Amino acid sequence: MKLRITTVTGKIAYVIGGYGLLLALNVFVFQQLVDQTVDVLIVAALNLLYVAFGVRTFRGAEENREDPRAWWRATAKPAAGFWIGGGLAGAAFVSGVGALASRPESSFIPTVACVCYAALAAFYLHSSVRLRTMDTAS
Repeated sequence: MKLRITTVTGKIAYVIGGYGLLLALNVFVFQQLVDQTVDVLIVAALNLLYVAFGVRTFRGAEENREDPRAWWRATAKPAAGFWIGGGLAGAAFVSGVGALASRPESSFIPTVACVCYAALAAFYLHSSVRLRTMDTAS
């Protein structure tokens, strides 16, 4: 049996619980063991893995629950990916402005955040464009 998260409650629990776990790990483990540079890289990698796992396990009501999603597919419907991608693009913009406004020695953390947010935004937006194309082709 494959793990699939299909309910809104399950998806909300995954998002809140996962980010809570990542926050607790960061505050109580990573920040105690490594310097800031390594910490931000660990947290960024875990965030990307966390999102990738969620994308692979979440399923919409009309989606096939047995087969894996196509590598490019992030959401069940285009609108969700546009909203999520738009929010991530906004976060990338804010982080980028923060990186540019920081002193060079302080710009690493917002730069890493900007790159991660931008990569995730591009993934979600690309997925939604492809899903919308599929909807109009039918």
